[in-house]
Amino acid sequence: MELAELVGLIGRALDAGSFERAAALAFRLREHTVRAFGVEHPNTLEALSLEAFVAHRSENHRVATTTCLELARIRFLRTDPRAREELTRAVAAWRLVDDVPFAVEHGQALLGLWTALVERHGPAPEDAELMRRVNRRIHGLANAPGGHVTGVA
Repeated sequence: MELAELVGLIGRALDAGSFERAAALAFRLREHTVRAFGVEHPNTLEALSLEAFVAHRSENHRVATTTCLELARIRFLRTDPRAREELTRAVAAWRLVDDVPFAVEHGQALLGLWTALVERHGPAPEDAELMRRVNRRIHGLANAPGGHVTGVA
């Protein structure tokens, strides 16, 4: 199956509200591009971005967060200027996660990557406020009754 055909099937599945099918197809697309082109190839990165979008549309915020964060890391390591954009998407998905340990762990990962990005490229106007919001949420989750999260600074 051609990549364009697979992308079309994903779009039609999303339009039809068949989120599980769209997610399965997006995963298949990413796996195919990894095998055919490698992990960091532009086609694979676009497949990964589509997989994150499908997760977002499916309201699977954990997968959307993890996938966007993975994509941001790859782009950061490649010095791709779109790393900041991917990180912003990861934060948007992360803010919708209600699993406290996951949110704290991934929030810390977001802050770590954001700090590295700022150190490498300098701050963007929105960086400080976004990082404050992430940090505030991490601490709020960790200190909430029943949060019981360890390892949070």
